Amino acid sequence: MMVGMDLTSKAIFYFSLTGNTKAILDNVSGFDIYDIETATNEFENYDVIVIGLPSYGRGQPHEKTWNFLRRIMQVRGKKIALYGSGQTIYRESYGGAIDGMENILKVNNDILFKFKFESYPTQEARAEFESLMNRIGEM
Repeated sequence: MMVGMDLTSKAIFYFSLTGNTKAILDNVSGFDIYDIETATNEFENYDVIVIGLPSYGRGQPHEKTWNFLRRIMQVRGKKIALYGSGQTIYRESYGGAIDGMENILKVNNDILFKFKFESYPTQEARAEFESLMNRIGEM
């Protein structure tokens, strides 16, 4: 008999054209990690899904993520966390790609957190993100 087995499966799906969105994952463990550009429908096999998207211009996701985003918008009953890089010079649309995903996904899923950081992650941003991810890891 196995006691204390973790029955919650967790995965991170990210897109990182310049490396910012991927860099914040350097010290994160306990999650299967997929690049959105090569992922298919693996997210269907996970209870907890973390999605990392940078925002471009006025808060848009990159066009290379659109096929994945169309598929992920159909999920139901998942626990989802969102994170992404952006530029605060676009005040009203800073991190808009993850804001848009939150609005769509929260209808049929539980949003655990939404985390935004400026450009390449600072040590402070990494520490805050790792703390959030550790809480998910304990689920």
